[in-house]
Amino acid sequence: MVSESGVAGNERIVEVLHALVTRPDATGVRELALALGASRSTVNRVLLGLEEHGLAAVSGNGNYQVGPRLRVLGAALHARHPLLRSAEAIIERLGEQSDATVLIAVHDAPRPSAVVVACRRRPGPIKYLLEPGTVLPLHAGATGRSILGRLGIGALGERQLEAHTPDTVTERAELERLLTEDRRAGYTISVGQQFPLAAGAAASFQCHGLTGSVSITRPRFLTGDEDLARFGPMARQAARDIEAACAGNQASGNLTPITYPPGSTAVERLARLVTALVAEPDGLHTGYELARGIGANIATTNRLVSTALTTGLALQHHDTLHPGPRLFHWAAHLGPSVDTAVVAHPILRGLAKESGETIGLIQFHADTRQAVMTTVVDGVRPLHYGLASGVAIPLYAGAGGKAILAHCPPGDLDALTLEPLTERTQTDRRALENDLQTIRERGWATGEGERIPDAFGVSAPYFVDGTIAGSITATVTRLRLPELDVEALAHMVQRSAQQLTRTLSVP
Repeated sequence: MVSESGVAGNERIVEVLHALVTRPDATGVRELALALGASRSTVNRVLLGLEEHGLAAVSGNGNYQVGPRLRVLGAALHARHPLLRSAEAIIERLGEQSDATVLIAVHDAPRPSAVVVACRRRPGPIKYLLEPGTVLPLHAGATGRSILGRLGIGALGERQLEAHTPDTVTERAELERLLTEDRRAGYTISVGQQFPLAAGAAASFQCHGLTGSVSITRPRFLTGDEDLARFGPMARQAARDIEAACAGNQASGNLTPITYPPGSTAVERLARLVTALVAEPDGLHTGYELARGIGANIATTNRLVSTALTTGLALQHHDTLHPGPRLFHWAAHLGPSVDTAVVAHPILRGLAKESGETIGLIQFHADTRQAVMTTVVDGVRPLHYGLASGVAIPLYAGAGGKAILAHCPPGDLDALTLEPLTERTQTDRRALENDLQTIRERGWATGEGERIPDAFGVSAPYFVDGTIAGSITATVTRLRLPELDVEALAHMVQRSAQQLTRTLSVP
């Protein structure tokens, strides 16, 4: 038996997250409460829980915006889901072939609309405002109508259909006739039914329970009947390509337990479910296996699944749970990439305040074996060390580089030329190997004057999905070494690096 109050509370969390994602600017508690028709105390309580786990963040003026953890999950969905993984190449190819704007959209179930998840705009001065995240009607325009042809006209519900242009079909009988023609052709053609000056063709697809469409759109005055006749089969082939990319991907049946964030609050449990959906886009087996995977009892898990299905956070397909259109909506708004420096900055700022020392973020690029100090937060002590950002960091000299090198493949050390940077730089390869082994065992590195003669550093590595991605380093002038509690500082740095790892990683 699923508790209605539990489901309602979970739905409120999803509503707040959706409002944060889709609003263009940071917003206050009062504005959110008014928009959602909820009390300020309820919205404030949800926001505090979301902020605690990085799903929401407070801006400089005290308003709320999307947090770094949700941005990471959105980017991970882009990288892992077969639809979004294949989208870029498909729309780029179609755009070149058609000299048109190409969209991929999915049904925003259970709502009678579609949401754009990928877009390749036609070059030129005339552009349509169809950025990823744009919501489109199902009954007007090729994009929505091709999806409606798959779903059936019942997906529109009983509401009166809106006329977006004088050419929009709002009579259901006529719309049903058009849908029948679309099914017979295998694609949809629309001229001026959603945007007065637009003409396009679209074809529908299905992927892991999602119903979507690929559409090709150009200005009406530049598009003849022969163009639309050409675009239709092109869209149909692209839709088949997407279905092929999604086919053969089945639920692994081996969900890695989701342990972040820990705890048993509604926000924590929902965050673990979202993480599980993103981590296993090919499907999650529900029931006791999912309950074990997200660390909840079966009753709580059933409530979460009910919320996910009701809100569109997830879809049930072939007895498995998949990422739903609400997650795709968020991913479309948030984009396919995450700026690690932006995500890390609050963590670095907190560490600088706690330790009093100057804190730096070093990002590592494994393909080039290059490490760069990208972000620096100055210490608050009267005598603190100043660092410059944008500086290349050698992997073999200094705490920050060694913390990374200790977790690189052995061949990376073999490929390095150990040139002395100061009189304290370690150039003996065997001694350096021993130092790296110690770093791996205790989890943090130190360096005294190895890169900069008068500096002492303490660093800890951070990882993304188990792969070394960089380090966080605290730098102290050597003049203060006699008074410095190195182990206490190391543990602070290590905790911050672990926090960054949790924020950036999806199991």
